[in-house]
Amino acid sequence: MSTSPEHFCLGDLMKDIDKEINPEKLDLEFSKEETAYKSSQEQKFSSDDSIFSSKLPVPLFSPAKNTFIPQTLENKNTFEQFSKKNLIMTFTNQKSTKQLQKNIVGASKELIDYIIDQLYGIFRIIIKNKNGNYFCSDLFKICNKEQRIKILKELTKTISEDCIDEFGTYPIQNLIELSFSEEEYNLLLFSFNDINRILIASLNHNGSFVIQKLIVHIPEIMRMDFNFIFVKLICILSRDMYGVCTVKKFIAYTKNELLIKQILNSIMTNFISISGNQYGNYLIQYLLEKWWKTSEGKNLKKLITSKFQILYSNHYSYYICDLFLKLCGEEEKRLVLSSLNNYKTSVKNNYQTPINLNDIGTDTKEKENLNK
Repeated sequence: MSTSPEHFCLGDLMKDIDKEINPEKLDLEFSKEETAYKSSQEQKFSSDDSIFSSKLPVPLFSPAKNTFIPQTLENKNTFEQFSKKNLIMTFTNQKSTKQLQKNIVGASKELIDYIIDQLYGIFRIIIKNKNGNYFCSDLFKICNKEQRIKILKELTKTISEDCIDEFGTYPIQNLIELSFSEEEYNLLLFSFNDINRILIASLNHNGSFVIQKLIVHIPEIMRMDFNFIFVKLICILSRDMYGVCTVKKFIAYTKNELLIKQILNSIMTNFISISGNQYGNYLIQYLLEKWWKTSEGKNLKKLITSKFQILYSNHYSYYICDLFLKLCGEEEKRLVLSSLNNYKTSVKNNYQTPINLNDIGTDTKEKENLNK
């Protein structure tokens, strides 16, 4: 079980802020002492349902009514209420975080700029906090392009690592969906410029959703470097529960002819291992239907026909044979029969009902005549 992000960071951040430690020097290592400090802070603020102690002069919420104090640009003190320390302490409490989320809706550009400035340098920590990730998701939605770019410049080097976090994945997905400029696209992809980073993220439950978001949202022409790296991983990813979903999404959003050829070559080179895999067989079935009337499909069908005996004898690749026979016409069925030559009349499979090869290539009328 993974360590809760708020245990991992918030207590430590509060200690460092109280000691006026430079946030760039924050030590993110988790310790028992920090956990105890964080727990004491939560108890301290949960007693009266307020997020701040009486020692803090400018609370975000009224302790008595738990209502948000309106912010105005004329009052400089209002911005101070959104200081780094106050915001971090807000994230230790779910209720106060929800209230803060509601009240930043419609906030001025100046206030959003101030909040971003306060959290800059620790966004990576906040997005992985169980409360902070919700706040960040809402904050990103009301940011303009320049504000999102500023946040992305902090996160860009570590997105590939943070996207596999159980909480961090959601704000990152939001940043991807909200992006629309070339600079945003480049910042999002910067962290995935290495084959190992793409592989690790694609094989992870949380990370695979982020990779799919990148594929769907960022135009193909803008992610060509990413694409050529991804193609090299198809054989590995297609045999994984999460990886195969990402591969299917990648193929669905690939139009470049060179990439399609590379995809086909990779699959045909590793056809037996992919087809006989519990997840890989779904990819072959997907491609069989998608490419059925294309030149790629023609090559795939030839390969299936030539390997039909091997495919049918395997528990997983059997389903490819079954789909193939459902999709193909009589002529194609005859090709299957001719490729089997002197193979047994009834090919038996330990897991499935055997196909009677005498039926392949024989239409209904021919069967009736044979019966007579």
